[in-house]
Amino acid sequence: MKYRIVLGSILMALASYSAAEQTDITFLVAGKTSNHRQQADGSTAVLNYHFFAEIFLREGGEVAPASLLTPLGGGKAVSFSDGGYALELHGGRYQTEAELNAAYPDGDYVFDYTSPSTGSVSQAVRLANPNAGSSGLPDAPQIGLSQNGVPVTPDTVDPSVDLRVSWSAFTAGSADPLAIMDDLLFVIMGDCDGERRAHSGRPFENTPYLTFADTHFDIKAEQLLPENVYQLSVEHAVLDTTREHEVTAFSTFASTTFLDIKTTGTAPAGDACLKIRKPFDAGQTDL
Repeated sequence: MKYRIVLGSILMALASYSAAEQTDITFLVAGKTSNHRQQADGSTAVLNYHFFAEIFLREGGEVAPASLLTPLGGGKAVSFSDGGYALELHGGRYQTEAELNAAYPDGDYVFDYTSPSTGSVSQAVRLANPNAGSSGLPDAPQIGLSQNGVPVTPDTVDPSVDLRVSWSAFTAGSADPLAIMDDLLFVIMGDCDGERRAHSGRPFENTPYLTFADTHFDIKAEQLLPENVYQLSVEHAVLDTTREHEVTAFSTFASTTFLDIKTTGTAPAGDACLKIRKPFDAGQTDL
């Protein structure tokens, strides 16, 4: 009996040690997404459908090598590339959801990766349509803008006032029954050169982030310049969560809406930018 107690204590200690030692990865994700452009009348039009996978790193974290096995890959792994803030893998862009599903069917997407704190491991993320018989993708969010409590149009944003970004209700979103992570919502603003100027945050990074229950995100006036255009996106992401090797994994079905906005006023000489010169997200591609 004493031996069993000691052995149990050792195993618990080793488990705690393993949890403390996972220092490289914040989370990994594989998912399907639809991308949309908001029109002048507030409606949304589909741009494309897309598959992606990402491995987000903690500060100072290392992962190499890293690859992904897909259901139709025939056992051939596809390598991740360094996207700067994460390791990324992107599938093609498709005109219809049916084409996306044909290329990337539901099933197991296996991450093979090596990091100093996990060693070499395989971690499966199962993509499974949560809505049998219909699309697994949530409705495209409709973006609203206001300043000082008054609605504003996308081309009349006052750069001296905080900009509140709101969206249509995330009706497909819900709390996570496993209490790992609720369905997420992301707001990003890029400038005309594709540099990200505002971000609502990602989980597990010790910063605020948004979930399905949130209704708005404020972009501070100091992040806006007069006589400039900015690229705005709002994403609704339905998650299925798992956790292995002390690494949290998400499978996701998500929808993103893009909207360009323009600030009023007059910029100092040379600082005006009234044309998008580089998209901050390739999802804005119109097929």
